[in-house]
Amino acid sequence: MSDQLNVAPTQGNLLRLQDELEQVQNGHDLLDRKREVLIQRLMEALAEAERVKQEARERFRAAHNALRRARMRMGTRRVQEITLNPTAEVAVQVDTRSIMGARVPVIHIEVTPDDPPYGPGDTRATLDRARQLWLELLEYLRDLAEKVATVWRLALELRKTQRRVNALETIIIPQYKNSISAIEQTLAEAGREDIIRTKKIKARHQQ
Repeated sequence: MSDQLNVAPTQGNLLRLQDELEQVQNGHDLLDRKREVLIQRLMEALAEAERVKQEARERFRAAHNALRRARMRMGTRRVQEITLNPTAEVAVQVDTRSIMGARVPVIHIEVTPDDPPYGPGDTRATLDRARQLWLELLEYLRDLAEKVATVWRLALELRKTQRRVNALETIIIPQYKNSISAIEQTLAEAGREDIIRTKKIKARHQQ
């Protein structure tokens, strides 16, 4: 790739390139600030995702332990028979919102528990507790999915922004600067030649 733009060395092009360079540099400054904000938001999102992951892990452990206690008291076969029935209706809706140009998900979940497939005297409180904990776990899994997806979207937006900043710094801005410098040198040289030519013409007239 050429280190200069393909433009004629004229005064008009010089003024145009100088204006365009100023706009490009302003765009670079905006992208650089966006990159800094994205890094900050990404770090915050990573910390939040880790927190939710730990909470979900603890909730999962509690729900699993409650189910294990229910199996110990009621028997594994009876618990399996009961849990084969639907437990709840789950409705999920995914919207999005923008964080510095990155579209991140906003997940809505609605859990409508079904009536238990057993009577009050047909089970123990341990199974009711396990059922409640597994349903509550859905909310934490929703949060975890939302946070993890946000981290990925922000990381992708940061990567895209970083590429654009790098392109401006290493290719586009140097091309403009080199082209402006080359035109200035060409115009300066042409100016010196005009001065020399004018002096020679003046000397001839004096002679």
